[in-house]
Amino acid sequence: MSVDESSDECTYCGSDVTRHDPVYVAEDAADGGRVDVGQFCNYACLVQYVEEEGLTEGACCTVDLG
Repeated sequence: MSVDESSDECTYCGSDVTRHDPVYVAEDAADGGRVDVGQFCNYACLVQYVEEEGLTEGACCTVDLG
């Protein structure tokens, strides 16, 4: 996924993100820079997108509490 920088549409719902409290998502690029990969109206749209796309399936972080 990549973001059309000329568009203000939410990646999830298509609404104009500038009319809300937008959240922008970027990932690390191979060259050490950043690549914009999503823009969302707010955290609710981001959460719904992540859930519907199954983006957390198989993801796991390890925390050492000891």
